[in-house]
Amino acid sequence: MTLDWSGYMRAEHNAVENYQMDGSSPGYSNNTSASGEYIKGQGDKSTTFTSVFLKLKPKVLVNDNVIIHSEWNVGDPIFGFLGQNVTTYDRNNPTGNSRGTMNISASRLWLDTHTDFGTLQVGRAPLHWGLGAIFNSGDGVFDRFQSTVDTIRLVSKFSYITFMPFYAKDSMGRQLSGALAADNSTIVSGTDDVTDYGLALKYENPEEDLEGGVIYYKRQASDQQGTYFYPSTASSQTAGANGMNLSLIDLYAKKTWSHLELKAEVPIYSGTIGDVNNVGQRNSYSLAALVAEADLNYDSWKHALKFGTVPGQAPVATGSRGSNFGALYLNRDYKLGMILFNYNLHNFGTNNPDPVLPSTSAATSVSPYDAAITNTKYLAWASEKRWEQWAFNAGLIFAFANNTAVAGQDFYNHSYHVWDTAKSTQGNRLGWELDLGTHYNWDDNISFGMQAGIFMPGSYYSFINIAGSNQNLSSVKALTLSASTSF
Repeated sequence: MTLDWSGYMRAEHNAVENYQMDGSSPGYSNNTSASGEYIKGQGDKSTTFTSVFLKLKPKVLVNDNVIIHSEWNVGDPIFGFLGQNVTTYDRNNPTGNSRGTMNISASRLWLDTHTDFGTLQVGRAPLHWGLGAIFNSGDGVFDRFQSTVDTIRLVSKFSYITFMPFYAKDSMGRQLSGALAADNSTIVSGTDDVTDYGLALKYENPEEDLEGGVIYYKRQASDQQGTYFYPSTASSQTAGANGMNLSLIDLYAKKTWSHLELKAEVPIYSGTIGDVNNVGQRNSYSLAALVAEADLNYDSWKHALKFGTVPGQAPVATGSRGSNFGALYLNRDYKLGMILFNYNLHNFGTNNPDPVLPSTSAATSVSPYDAAITNTKYLAWASEKRWEQWAFNAGLIFAFANNTAVAGQDFYNHSYHVWDTAKSTQGNRLGWELDLGTHYNWDDNISFGMQAGIFMPGSYYSFINIAGSNQNLSSVKALTLSASTSF
């Protein structure tokens, strides 16, 4: 047997100024709505944080037909060592700096067996499709949110066609024999946990530089399953209509000419999900999104254009939410820039609806990267100039909200994942962002970088859900220093 190693290490230092987007004096707060707020209203707030992360990818080559893949994390892939293992020793020493141990965990482990009819993959394996808008394997050095499933799948290739049927499990549930009843007292037989299955078809023609495909992905979960998919409230994760019967058809295409490459992905959802609207039954979920990219490459220059539309939940008459829900959140590794849809600006504090660590409380902030592209039309341009070791880049982003709050109607807060009644009308302009950066490649494996950005929030973020009152906005500035090595 042969053991083959690869992996990477990254280190980041982040500084974010005025993450509350509030231009008022520090400490000022005029917000009286605990659930409907968009901005905390705490004045000019700034923060710095540093994270370090190491990923190891040992691979065992058993023979010509059998390969065992694995991926090991030193730290958490989302926030590295950030927020973990705080000083625990010498507490009476004001300059004490002892640290706890660092967590080492196996994030993926799967077996590839090459047969006459294709490659059989079994285990906890990555999943990637198209542009990575929905399923993103997160293989980049600075990717944090990986799509990983416990799966059995067959990858068969016939000429230009790749055929992949699959079966996957995302949760074993609380008991092996079944799922818990709503009151957590008894085991409900015959109520399975979260089960996925589907089929992917992919066409690749290198002679024509043409690629495309479609994946059908089906997910089922019972109401008795303790689920974290779109909970209607923080306490309803083990009770109520939390199950789903959801189908996804995701199409993508890519065509390359001499210097130009065009790519697009269209995810189409249908079915039912958990009771986001809190109406006592599963909510119907039917929507589609468009994610498109255009790349233009000329020797040392690279230009990229990203544009698309991602649906959000529309406002409804007060008290009449119904059972339809229509907001989509793209995979958080699909990014546009360094501030908007990247940093979780709203929830740097104590109101994070998406805690990364297991928690029974929604008021837990453990990751600054919880933002995702949702409820928006966007246009993003980026250019990069490369020399032998140096590279400079610039980017510009414009974004508008698809749905906003209307005075007197119920609206869905896409940042806090809750419903509230609007006391005023919200604007649809998310704002614009300018990014500038440079990278220095010490050699083929080691890179250093610096990225700076400024985000000018629009009328969408001035909304604080108080009649006749809006937030006084000011710009958000960010600076990131990074170092990474791949091996």
